[in-house]
Amino acid sequence: MGSSTSLCASSCLAALARGGQAVMSTEHWADGVDQLLAEVGRATGASRVWIFQLLDMQPDAVVQDYVFEWASSPAYRQLTQRRFRFFASSLDDPEYRQLVEQRRAGMCHDIQVPAMSPGPLRKHLESQGILSMATVPISVEGRWWGTLGIDDCERDISWQGPGLDLLRASSELIAAAIYRHHLTSRSRQIELFHKVADCGVWEVTLRNGRVWCSRALKVALGYPATYPRVPLRRMLTRIHVEDRRLLWALLRECLATGRRQCRLDVRLDIVGSSHPQWHEIVAEVTHDDRGEPQGIAGLVIDISQRKQNEQHALAASELDALTGTLNRRGMARYLREQHARGGVPIGCNHYLLLLDIDHFKQINDQHGHPVGDVLLQLLTRRIRHELRPDDGLVRLGGEEFAILVGPMTDRQAVELADRVRMRVSGSAFQIALHDTGVELCIELSVSIGVAELPVEAGDSGEQQALALGWADQALYAAKGAGRNRIMVHGVE
Repeated sequence: MGSSTSLCASSCLAALARGGQAVMSTEHWADGVDQLLAEVGRATGASRVWIFQLLDMQPDAVVQDYVFEWASSPAYRQLTQRRFRFFASSLDDPEYRQLVEQRRAGMCHDIQVPAMSPGPLRKHLESQGILSMATVPISVEGRWWGTLGIDDCERDISWQGPGLDLLRASSELIAAAIYRHHLTSRSRQIELFHKVADCGVWEVTLRNGRVWCSRALKVALGYPATYPRVPLRRMLTRIHVEDRRLLWALLRECLATGRRQCRLDVRLDIVGSSHPQWHEIVAEVTHDDRGEPQGIAGLVIDISQRKQNEQHALAASELDALTGTLNRRGMARYLREQHARGGVPIGCNHYLLLLDIDHFKQINDQHGHPVGDVLLQLLTRRIRHELRPDDGLVRLGGEEFAILVGPMTDRQAVELADRVRMRVSGSAFQIALHDTGVELCIELSVSIGVAELPVEAGDSGEQQALALGWADQALYAAKGAGRNRIMVHGVE
């Protein structure tokens, strides 16, 4: 059993005072911690004083990093060793698992290695030449942040008494320094957030409806930055009427259910903008000591660029990358819009034209897929010449396309299909092969199946599937009849 330390309490207190002053007064808290560890090391005569920062607590391992160290001589220095950089310690050893759980619970440890039972933990400490060790957890805002420790490679001693007391007090100083650093960082982040995100901060007192706004939000709403009070009703009138109803409903739900936080994207009239701009309102309900709602506070964040990016991304996701036509997702949206518009004039209908290139596989086999891709692009341009701006052109896959048109009569639908067929087969497609200088002249034809596309009330998805099935039957009949022709579903 190791002997107890004979540390001088007054020396430890003096070291703590000097170290604490360094932590409080240095420009960066980490420099102060370095000086504090040096004071602890010199006062205790330890081989090294160190701090491990907890990075991740996994079910079967603890991930840490060796972030601070003072060593009495270069021989005891371990900070530069690779094995202590972002290292994971397995919890398979029951003794080490218990040690970790006790540190998480805030317990200190005084360890004499020669007195330990044989096992992985003792072997690990002996590999570092440690004879005795003391550790104290560092807790920040109630959570285990890391561990402060003393290693002695020359003495097998107990650190109970002034040594462990000094370590506990140092741990509290370090935790305070980390906490102050967090507060300072948050303050700077908020200032930067205001500049970069152009956000505004607001608060409403529920008792009297009084509103407080940050300077940025006042300016955005058209008030001087020094305006003393912004009326709640005037502020709300800046929100689009539809979004205002949604916001009121959301806030009422929060207050009724005890929900503390909510957020909503709204369109906001901003000074200097010709049309409403998208902003995100983030709100949190504050409560008094009795748990009663006291106020609502939050942010107004400009998300107009994000909304624009989302719209561009949505549009891109609905287009075929090769031809620029709609894809199946875009087709579904197009049909939903047609379905929402409802009825059509008497004697007219919407139609689906299902188009397939005849013998396209042979062209790909003979000339290669790059040539086939160019042909699909040229084909798409020719078809568009026969369509109206509101008609939908869809690439369903491979060489199969769908054309969504209406409202029109049966005769007009057949005439459109025939114009498309003739536009494709009327003249050969010219393709220049830049790598060889050869110009290809390729003739194409298409077969087309025509079917009525219902848009009356009902399931638009089922109607789409039904129309595709009808058009596919007509297309199959057109190909069976010799290709380069049109067939209409239900017409013999």
